[in-house]
Amino acid sequence: MTIKTFIYLGVFAVSLAACEQASAPAIDAVKPQSPNESQVSASAEKAPPDVIPDENMTIQLIWEDLMPDGEEAVLEQLYREFYNNLEGQIGSAQTLASAAQNQSDSLDIAEIIEGSAEDTMEQIGTYNVVEDLNGEKIRIPGYVVPLDFSANYEYSEFLLVPYFGACLHTPPPPPNQIIFVKASPAVKLGNIYEPIWLEGTMRTGQFNSDLGNSAYEVILSKAEPYEY
Repeated sequence: MTIKTFIYLGVFAVSLAACEQASAPAIDAVKPQSPNESQVSASAEKAPPDVIPDENMTIQLIWEDLMPDGEEAVLEQLYREFYNNLEGQIGSAQTLASAAQNQSDSLDIAEIIEGSAEDTMEQIGTYNVVEDLNGEKIRIPGYVVPLDFSANYEYSEFLLVPYFGACLHTPPPPPNQIIFVKASPAVKLGNIYEPIWLEGTMRTGQFNSDLGNSAYEVILSKAEPYEY
């Protein structure tokens, strides 16, 4: 293993720990109010387990609803394997002090340029999805990650993620915890640092972007500010 890889992985681990201390609330921790029993029974056959349809037949979701049965255990195993591998690499690698003396293999962290190839984090997870959501009209809260700059805050494509800052300077969430959003015409979102409610038609698949790959896509029909 090269020292560049070693230091890169060390930066990854530190960044991940810092991310967990972020002050912004995780949207997936906010559960929507349950509708009355008549609303649930009227659409129980259509909605997958743990999904709550609202009175307009739009399925109101929280982020856990995008994870198929058993996916949390799969994700836990993937992270366990990653960190076990990381510990093995660290144990067999040169020390940072000796690495600093090897100019050919060392990487000056201060020289990493934002947006460069080195300024990335590995995405861990799967494309496993809840297939019953394919083609459904859904409503879900989340934070916007723009895919390009817009001076007037209008976007035709962006990512929706469960917590603030995801996909930027931290490892992206798993693909089944990112939604690739398409809006036609472009939607004006205003303050992208605040969460929103998003409504639209969901599609499952593999949707790639420079900031993170997604297992879900939504064709936007409505976006509005999230109220705590």
